[in-house]
Amino acid sequence: MRSPPNMEPMQRARLASLFLSLLFGCTHAPHETARQIFDRTVREDHLLSAEVSGVEREKLLAQAATGYEQVLRLGGNDRPLCASALRSLGNVRAEQGRLDEAVKLWSEVGSQYATCDWEVLQSWKSAADLLWDAGRRDDATPFYRQIFERFRSAPSPIMRTVACAAQRRV
Repeated sequence: MRSPPNMEPMQRARLASLFLSLLFGCTHAPHETARQIFDRTVREDHLLSAEVSGVEREKLLAQAATGYEQVLRLGGNDRPLCASALRSLGNVRAEQGRLDEAVKLWSEVGSQYATCDWEVLQSWKSAADLLWDAGRRDDATPFYRQIFERFRSAPSPIMRTVACAAQRRV
């Protein structure tokens, strides 16, 4: 690539970087934060996977899983972000038909990020409902029981409502 002779060295470097990015398909910033990766993964991969099917859907789900795994590696001390990434990874596995892996990941949200109430509630509810719908009611019941026991007195009305609904399946 040849740049115009009156171009400053910094401008040449930026132009070369842009050219290489376009050439090799690198569209993401080289030093994205875990939050930026999470937001991009949700927006560009996970949400879009619901709008397509077949090979394209599987590709987007695989990319979403990779993005969430990267957030878990980079997220470090941002426990709420990591809890969201782990729960979202469970959602991806469920969408891929990997039920047992999804349930395992959702269970880990409760054990690794126990203080992240909303993520724990959503994870346990997802596990319980997916197992229940798959006809594995004996496996679902402990999740519903945990939801009821932990969240029946929660300060949030929505959490209490979910807990009461979970009690009906115990």
